[in-house]
Amino acid sequence: MVKKICLSVDKETKDQTDNFNRHNKSKLDYESSYNGNLNSLEWLEIIEEVVPYLDNIVRAPKVSLVGETEVRKIEKAKKTSVDTVKDLSKHTDYIDKVDPKTGDVLPSKLLVSFREDTFNTYENRFIYTLILNLLRFITEKEEELKSYKPKTNKELSYTATTSNGKEKVEINLSINTRPTGKPGGSSDIDKTLSNIKKRMAKIKKFINAWLASELIVSLEKQHAILVMPPVKKTNLILKNPNFKMATKLWDFLYSVNEQKNKKSSGLSSKGDDLLKYVLDSSFLMDYYVLDAISVDKNEQKDKLCKYALLIIMNQVQTAVNILLENGIKISEEELLRLLSTELTKKKNVNQIGSSDIKKKFQKEMDDYLSRTTKYL
Repeated sequence: MVKKICLSVDKETKDQTDNFNRHNKSKLDYESSYNGNLNSLEWLEIIEEVVPYLDNIVRAPKVSLVGETEVRKIEKAKKTSVDTVKDLSKHTDYIDKVDPKTGDVLPSKLLVSFREDTFNTYENRFIYTLILNLLRFITEKEEELKSYKPKTNKELSYTATTSNGKEKVEINLSINTRPTGKPGGSSDIDKTLSNIKKRMAKIKKFINAWLASELIVSLEKQHAILVMPPVKKTNLILKNPNFKMATKLWDFLYSVNEQKNKKSSGLSSKGDDLLKYVLDSSFLMDYYVLDAISVDKNEQKDKLCKYALLIIMNQVQTAVNILLENGIKISEEELLRLLSTELTKKKNVNQIGSSDIKKKFQKEMDDYLSRTTKYL
């Protein structure tokens, strides 16, 4: 018969756990010997996010109506305006001859005014410069991928000291992994690199299409001046959603450019708060195991049952914390449903196991009785 326990934790045990967590001073170090600077994919995610907005701008570029004037020979001046007459009155040297009878003036040159649509605006030059910067950035990443030699060696060390109010507790944990070297195997990093290359290829298609667009071709023909930082906050750049996202990519690319000298040859960190939080939680469970060990098996069983309740609460809190820190929202109903499902599965496994044992035992007894009846 299964022993029922009261679903509560006594104050003394709860206080010990609180002291354990409160006084815990831990340190986490980890290192992955990945060659190159592709460990963070933030750059790829930002570019993928901005690409559709850049595409909107290039597909429907803003044009500007520009008025210009030019002095031309009279045979090439097809249209004249008030400005033409005003300019001629100022430049009598343009007059070739004057008819003495009629007073008609025959100039050799005239000022001609004309207007035309142009892509050569500050905002379009900003986009033009951004696309060139993006092309250079992607090309550099492609070169990095070519020389990228992944190694899957990973090392983690965790040390901590704490006190539960009665005793001092210490832990030293070291974990490392090495490749198995099995032929034909595909490591996680190989799959990641393959995925990165596919995603970069899609971005490259967009860039090539933009370079062949009317906007970029026109600006190249005009030898448009590239925009230098800081970017002018014009109304279009400040208020247009597409230009807002373009500015986000601009700022990111220039921040990366400023940090080029800070590249590292591998991923190395002294303590990630979320990772350390998970290990702190595991440290507490390890202590529960140590504290429960007893010569008296009944005492050990009672302690384990008591700690099991604390472990449930601790693990639920840890899991929820991880989800929330990574932007995953989960309701109380969803959490309870997941716990209920796992509890039901475990109960069913235990019941099936007990039933199978009873059936097997009964079969053995029936066979035994069947054999013994021959001698009775």
